[in-house]
Amino acid sequence: MPQSGWGLLASDDLGDLSGNCELCGTELRYIFAIEHPTWGAMAVGTDCCDRLTMTTEASEYHDRYIKLVDMRKRFVGSSKWKQTPSGFFTIKRAGIAAFIFPNGDKFRVGFDGVEGKVDYDTLLDAKLRIFEFIESGEAATYLANRKKKLAERLRRKLGF
Repeated sequence: MPQSGWGLLASDDLGDLSGNCELCGTELRYIFAIEHPTWGAMAVGTDCCDRLTMTTEASEYHDRYIKLVDMRKRFVGSSKWKQTPSGFFTIKRAGIAAFIFPNGDKFRVGFDGVEGKVDYDTLLDAKLRIFEFIESGEAATYLANRKKKLAERLRRKLGF
Protein backbone atom coordinates (compact mmCIF):
# COMPACT_ATOMS: atom_id res chain seq x y z
CA MET A 1 0.00 0.00 0.00
CA PRO A 2 1.37 3.46 -0.93
CA GLN A 3 2.46 5.62 2.01
CA SER A 4 2.10 8.92 0.11
CA GLY A 5 0.01 10.46 -2.65
CA TRP A 6 -3.35 10.08 -0.89
CA GLY A 7 -6.01 12.78 -1.11
CA LEU A 8 -9.01 13.47 1.11
CA LEU A 9 -12.33 13.09 -0.71
CA ALA A 10 -15.02 13.44 1.96
CA SER A 11 -15.93 12.89 5.57
CA ASP A 12 -18.96 11.73 7.51
CA ASP A 13 -20.25 11.55 11.07
CA LEU A 14 -21.73 8.07 11.49
CA GLY A 15 -23.51 9.11 14.71
CA ASP A 16 -21.90 6.37 16.80
CA LEU A 17 -19.01 3.90 16.70
CA SER A 18 -20.47 1.97 13.78
CA GLY A 19 -17.55 2.12 11.35
CA ASN A 20 -14.05 0.70 11.22
CA CYS A 21 -10.86 2.14 9.79
CA GLU A 22 -9.92 0.10 6.73
CA LEU A 23 -6.24 0.64 7.56
CA CYS A 24 -5.90 -0.05 11.30
CA GLY A 25 -9.31 -1.53 12.20
CA THR A 26 -10.13 1.04 14.91
CA GLU A 27 -13.84 1.60 15.57
CA LEU A 28 -14.93 4.95 14.15
CA ARG A 29 -17.65 7.48 14.46
CA TYR A 30 -15.97 10.04 12.18
CA ILE A 31 -14.85 8.55 8.90
CA PHE A 32 -12.79 10.03 6.08
CA ALA A 33 -12.77 8.81 2.47
CA ILE A 34 -9.30 9.02 0.96
CA GLU A 35 -8.11 8.05 -2.49
CA HIS A 36 -4.82 7.16 -4.16
CA PRO A 37 -4.45 7.26 -7.96
CA THR A 38 -3.04 3.72 -8.15
CA TRP A 39 -4.59 2.13 -5.06
CA GLY A 40 -8.19 3.37 -5.05
CA ALA A 41 -10.31 4.61 -2.16
CA MET A 42 -10.42 3.71 1.53
CA ALA A 43 -12.45 4.77 4.55
CA VAL A 44 -10.18 5.64 7.47
CA GLY A 45 -10.14 7.48 10.77
CA THR A 46 -8.73 10.91 11.56
CA ASP A 47 -5.20 9.80 12.46
CA CYS A 48 -4.78 7.42 9.52
CA CYS A 49 -6.16 10.09 7.17
CA ASP A 50 -3.68 12.70 8.40
CA ARG A 51 -0.81 10.22 8.16
CA LEU A 52 -1.61 9.03 4.63
CA THR A 53 -2.48 12.46 3.19
CA MET A 54 0.54 13.96 4.98
CA THR A 55 -1.67 16.83 6.14
CA THR A 56 -3.68 17.78 9.20
CA GLU A 57 -6.86 18.26 7.15
CA ALA A 58 -8.79 15.51 8.92
CA SER A 59 -7.88 16.53 12.45
CA GLU A 60 -8.50 20.23 11.69
CA TYR A 61 -11.83 19.40 10.06
CA HIS A 62 -12.77 17.22 13.02
CA ASP A 63 -11.88 20.00 15.50
CA ARG A 64 -13.96 22.55 13.55
CA TYR A 65 -16.87 20.11 13.31
CA ILE A 66 -16.85 19.36 17.05
CA LYS A 67 -16.70 23.09 17.88
CA LEU A 68 -19.63 23.77 15.56
CA VAL A 69 -21.70 20.96 17.10
CA ASP A 70 -20.95 22.30 20.59
CA MET A 71 -21.86 25.86 19.56
CA ARG A 72 -25.12 24.62 18.03
CA LYS A 73 -26.03 22.70 21.22
CA ARG A 74 -25.32 25.75 23.39
CA PHE A 75 -27.35 27.99 21.05
CA VAL A 76 -30.52 25.91 20.99
CA GLY A 77 -30.43 25.39 24.76
CA SER A 78 -29.30 28.90 25.64
CA SER A 79 -30.94 30.76 28.51
CA LYS A 80 -30.82 33.82 26.23
CA TRP A 81 -33.89 32.53 24.42
CA LYS A 82 -36.86 34.46 25.78
CA GLN A 83 -40.52 33.69 25.26
CA THR A 84 -42.88 36.63 24.92
CA PRO A 85 -46.46 36.61 26.26
CA SER A 86 -47.68 36.27 22.66
CA GLY A 87 -45.72 33.02 22.22
CA PHE A 88 -42.76 34.34 20.24
CA PHE A 89 -39.26 33.07 21.07
CA THR A 90 -36.55 35.69 20.68
CA ILE A 91 -32.76 35.83 20.84
CA LYS A 92 -30.05 38.20 19.70
CA ARG A 93 -26.86 36.74 18.20
CA ALA A 94 -24.09 38.48 16.27
CA GLY A 95 -26.09 41.71 16.44
CA ILE A 96 -29.09 40.10 14.73
CA ALA A 97 -32.44 39.89 16.49
CA ALA A 98 -34.01 36.55 15.61
CA PHE A 99 -37.50 35.36 16.45
CA ILE A 100 -39.65 32.27 16.13
CA PHE A 101 -43.41 32.21 16.29
CA PRO A 102 -46.02 29.48 16.13
CA ASN A 103 -47.72 29.30 12.74
CA GLY A 104 -50.52 26.78 13.11
CA ASP A 105 -48.87 23.57 14.24
CA LYS A 106 -45.51 24.68 12.78
CA PHE A 107 -42.94 27.37 13.54
CA ARG A 108 -41.74 30.28 11.41
CA VAL A 109 -38.57 32.31 11.87
CA GLY A 110 -37.64 35.91 11.25
CA PHE A 111 -34.72 38.30 11.59
CA ASP A 112 -34.66 41.97 12.54
CA GLY A 113 -38.41 42.27 12.05
CA VAL A 114 -38.48 40.44 8.71
CA GLU A 115 -40.69 37.36 8.70
CA GLY A 116 -39.41 34.32 6.82
CA LYS A 117 -41.49 32.27 4.39
CA VAL A 118 -40.62 28.73 5.49
CA ASP A 119 -42.34 26.79 8.27
CA TYR A 120 -40.48 24.28 10.44
CA ASP A 121 -42.02 21.21 12.05
CA THR A 122 -40.53 21.78 15.50
CA LEU A 123 -39.19 24.60 17.63
CA LEU A 124 -35.82 22.82 17.60
CA ASP A 125 -35.76 22.78 13.78
CA ALA A 126 -36.50 26.51 13.75
CA LYS A 127 -33.73 27.24 16.29
CA LEU A 128 -31.26 25.17 14.26
CA ARG A 129 -32.16 27.08 11.09
CA ILE A 130 -31.59 30.39 12.85
CA PHE A 131 -28.21 29.19 14.08
CA GLU A 132 -27.16 28.03 10.60
CA PHE A 133 -28.44 31.20 8.92
CA ILE A 134 -26.56 33.49 11.31
CA GLU A 135 -23.34 31.43 11.60
CA SER A 136 -23.00 30.97 7.83
CA GLY A 137 -23.14 34.73 7.30
CA GLU A 138 -26.28 34.42 5.19
CA ALA A 139 -28.36 36.45 7.67
CA ALA A 140 -25.96 39.40 7.71
CA THR A 141 -25.73 39.38 3.90
CA TYR A 142 -29.50 39.12 3.48
CA LEU A 143 -30.19 41.92 5.96
CA ALA A 144 -27.52 44.21 4.44
CA ASN A 145 -28.97 43.68 0.94
CA ARG A 146 -32.48 44.27 2.23
CA LYS A 147 -31.40 47.50 3.94
CA LYS A 148 -29.75 48.67 0.71
CA LYS A 149 -32.88 47.91 -1.34
CA LEU A 150 -35.11 49.75 1.13
CA ALA A 151 -32.79 52.78 1.04
CA GLU A 152 -32.84 52.76 -2.79
CA ARG A 153 -36.65 52.61 -2.82
CA LEU A 154 -36.81 55.50 -0.37
CA ARG A 155 -34.40 57.58 -2.47
CA ARG A 156 -36.46 56.92 -5.61
CA LYS A 157 -39.68 57.76 -3.79
CA LEU A 158 -38.21 61.01 -2.50
CA GLY A 159 -36.68 61.83 -5.88
CA PHE A 160 -32.99 61.59 -4.92
